[in-house]
Amino acid sequence: MLFKSITDADFADIADIQRQTKYNGSEYSLLYLKGWDFFNFKSMQIAKEDGAAFIRFMPKDKYAEEERRGWVYLPPLCALDKVKESYDKIKDICDVDGVEMAVMSTPEEYVELLGGDYQCIEDVDYAEYLYDPQSLMTYAGKKLHSKRNHVNAFTRNYCTDGDVVFRAYSPSDRDGVLAFVNGWEDTKEFDKKKYDDMANNEVKVIILALSLVESREEYFADLLEYKGNIIGFSLGEITASGVGITHIEKADVEYEGVYSYLCQVFAQKHYGNARIVNRQEDMGLEGLRKSKQSYRPIGFCKKFVVKKSLQ
Repeated sequence: MLFKSITDADFADIADIQRQTKYNGSEYSLLYLKGWDFFNFKSMQIAKEDGAAFIRFMPKDKYAEEERRGWVYLPPLCALDKVKESYDKIKDICDVDGVEMAVMSTPEEYVELLGGDYQCIEDVDYAEYLYDPQSLMTYAGKKLHSKRNHVNAFTRNYCTDGDVVFRAYSPSDRDGVLAFVNGWEDTKEFDKKKYDDMANNEVKVIILALSLVESREEYFADLLEYKGNIIGFSLGEITASGVGITHIEKADVEYEGVYSYLCQVFAQKHYGNARIVNRQEDMGLEGLRKSKQSYRPIGFCKKFVVKKSLQ
């Protein structure tokens, strides 16, 4: 199998492969891979063989595990009947390289197809939350009654005399969005020991995300304004497998009901034709977990690390 350095142009081929699948994860998003420092995009390589895509990277020193060395692989993107064969190919490569095999973020449906040939370790903090698009668009049903109340409160208190505007992002909004996000970050507390790198990395991710909105049609972003001031910002994409991913969602909680309102209008605008909505993981943060659970997910894209020692 021939690996080469990955480029932005490779994501057209990735989309062609993903279009033939029902892959629900965010691992093959350009923003996800290029934005987060962990993936060390400059080291990333791709190989395409027999209708499957294989991606691997070298973690930066601060992320590397002391007990292992070598490439870390993403789950191969392929048809389900090719999953076992694809993992066996990765194992053969690792054996030749003389390193332990490690495939991160392997979805549960892949694990079920691998049988007992591999060690599969669930990473519960990185399971991605999946939602019915219609549920987010309507907040119908008893379980989402509180969300409807939040939307009603926001509408009653702020949506008068044209004071609230929900509109598409444009490049001229970039400075305003970054100022809003920086102000939002200043009001939050992070677990410095475990998540400081992620928190500091987020502004860099947002800058990249805005560039993608400005240059690639699968990405989109919207602003929520009150009396001309930004009070909410959302950014997402639709993957080739029909998944709507909400990558970024920020709002000023001083405005009652703003998050419920923003989530709903964003879904109504963009996710009507999505097969499913992925609002990503909670990273083990309790507040984020409660928030994501409050929107009543219909399932999870569970993630496993798949390993196999050298033979």
